[in-house]
Amino acid sequence: MSRCPPSADELRHFAAVALRLARAAGDELQRCRDAGRGRAESKGRRRELVTEADRRAEHIVVGGLLQAFPAHAVLAEEGVLTTQGQASSAADWTWIVDPLDGTTNYVHGLPFFATAIALAFRQRPLVGVVHAPVLGETFVGCRGLGARRVYADGREQPLAVSATTELADALLATGFSYNRNEPGRDDNTGRLARVLPLCRDLRRLGSAELDLCYVAAGVYDGYWEQYLAPYDVAAGAVLVQEAGGRVTDLDFGDDWLFGGHVLASNGHLHDALGAQVGNR
Repeated sequence: MSRCPPSADELRHFAAVALRLARAAGDELQRCRDAGRGRAESKGRRRELVTEADRRAEHIVVGGLLQAFPAHAVLAEEGVLTTQGQASSAADWTWIVDPLDGTTNYVHGLPFFATAIALAFRQRPLVGVVHAPVLGETFVGCRGLGARRVYADGREQPLAVSATTELADALLATGFSYNRNEPGRDDNTGRLARVLPLCRDLRRLGSAELDLCYVAAGVYDGYWEQYLAPYDVAAGAVLVQEAGGRVTDLDFGDDWLFGGHVLASNGHLHDALGAQVGNR
């Protein structure tokens, strides 16, 4: 593969492979749940869970990616077929994979979970696919080519962020880290307390990637969260940007992929929302 930025046809090919593997992983997640393999174990913190289903889904995605693109690196959450938390090799191209975003929801029977796959070129995500199997929704986007929502019946809908311009009219979303009660950690309650009286309402549904998808789809007007990994945000951020929205870190900079925190919005509300929840 060329070391130059990819063509539109290459991006479409990457997205098609990611879409196929995300759907296969979603099928496996549902089979595991139906077969009683959704039981969880702790990753270290009691509230941070992993399941056999996570690992089985990641094996499908990572194995498929390594077969299709052996020269590419893979950064995947559970470390199946890769070194956990690290890219598998030095490369311009890195696939960023969360096999089950929303594990706690999955374990407790809530349908708000997804498989997320992104492709970054020199640490810039260019392709994002987020597949929510129970919801029957898949979100697909490529840099410069737009983003769309694909329904289980095959219907497609272009994604576009909302036109909301006033915080008082905004439906917002956020999340709370697993490490929120550890010394020196910001538990997000201060930010929540500042913005909640100013907005229409706020949701916390437990999947960062799907929260970003819903900003891209115009359901949410804005979203922020802290203590995130690249695989929590890479795919969804592509979708927000391709739908016309804005993505920064909480310092209003561009380090949202590896910086550990993200602020996403329809663009119109970015400064107003950031004034309440950002680090300035």
